[in-house]
Amino acid sequence: MNRTLLKQFLFFFLLIISSSATVVANENGNNPIQKQTGGKNSITELNETDTPLDLKWLIQEAMEHNPEIIASQKRLNAAKAKISQAKSLDDPSIRAGSYDMSNHPMNINGQTEMLQQRYSISQKIPFPGKLRLRSEIATEETNIAGKDSETKIQEIIALVKSAFYELYYTNCAIDITEENRDLLRNFARIAETKYSVGKATQRDALAAQVELSTLANNLIVLNKERESIIARLNSLLDRPPQTPLGKPRPFERHALKLTLDELEDLAMKHRPELKRFDHAVKKNEANLKLSKKDSYYSDFEPMVEYMQEDGKPDTWASAITINVPWLWPKNRSKVKESKEDLSAAKSDYRFINNKTLFEVKDFFVRIQSSESTMDLYKTGVIPQAEQSLKAARVGYETDQVDFLALIDSQRILLNSRLLYTRALADFEQNLSNLEKAVGTQLAQ
Repeated sequence: MNRTLLKQFLFFFLLIISSSATVVANENGNNPIQKQTGGKNSITELNETDTPLDLKWLIQEAMEHNPEIIASQKRLNAAKAKISQAKSLDDPSIRAGSYDMSNHPMNINGQTEMLQQRYSISQKIPFPGKLRLRSEIATEETNIAGKDSETKIQEIIALVKSAFYELYYTNCAIDITEENRDLLRNFARIAETKYSVGKATQRDALAAQVELSTLANNLIVLNKERESIIARLNSLLDRPPQTPLGKPRPFERHALKLTLDELEDLAMKHRPELKRFDHAVKKNEANLKLSKKDSYYSDFEPMVEYMQEDGKPDTWASAITINVPWLWPKNRSKVKESKEDLSAAKSDYRFINNKTLFEVKDFFVRIQSSESTMDLYKTGVIPQAEQSLKAARVGYETDQVDFLALIDSQRILLNSRLLYTRALADFEQNLSNLEKAVGTQLAQ
């Protein structure tokens, strides 16, 4: 009986220890299912790495989380709040006090009939037209902030697209290099076999090893570049730089069917920076009109006062105050400042107009160049390089060509595939930059 009780006691004791250890492990994050890493569990990160990276998802994440976009939207909201401030009157002034007519600082004799209570209210009223001009200035400043926000959004989207296509190229380059390394290993085995039977020199085997070492180094460089691009993308998404990302999803090459003249017309209509400086010109025109009014026309400040005195009837008083703006030179200097600001805004508009036309032309030419390169390599160079490699391999196996010719054929095919992928990435990057220059989406 005692042994049975002892066994039951030991069983429950071990059960309690096991349960406690499980709880402690879970609390310490040792449970692989519940382990948190940067707000995400490890299973989510693993799935995120394995899931193909989608460009639309990246753009959406940047729109929602990029700090620069959020800051530009907050500045826009702040500018909108200034409109009601600009078109409102200044705060009225209320004054309450007493007036002692006994020529004593303090009426200590209790002569209340010599003490007068006064209450007044005044309101400063700008000269007609000034409030309207201030409202126009605040409205144009809001429009400027809105165009700045649009510009920032298009800039971030272009950076996200550029990083996405650069990551696509880097991943493709890694895959192509690894395929060529496997192919070169087969060539190395063939060279070693021929060398072992005396049909090839040791130089062939060593040349294969040199090429393999070169490709291995290229893979190291490409993987480091991939890490850098992922960090760049994460920074645009406001995420930790080391957050893993999957491989970019394969895509079909976009087509640009618009002419240069059509693109320039679109840029004149849609580019936010052009509209931004157009609003800047309008703002400075209104500011110049306001500064002239401030320099030539006085503001008014009417005042009404109510007075009480013991033993006497209540009395009222009124007055009006005006400023004298033409006495000191500060208002004339303000007019001069407004003229210079207006001239600067017009020059800025011309600069952005010229910059827009240049960028449209520049990216249009680059797109045409990338398109020609892609067509050349896809339809001509790559198929010919593949045939040349096949012929060189058969020739080497039948002792008709040397090993260096085989290596050259393999290197040409590798470089051709890399250059085609580079041209494809350049095409998409230039297209995204052209969209930013034009101010609207050009490809669906």
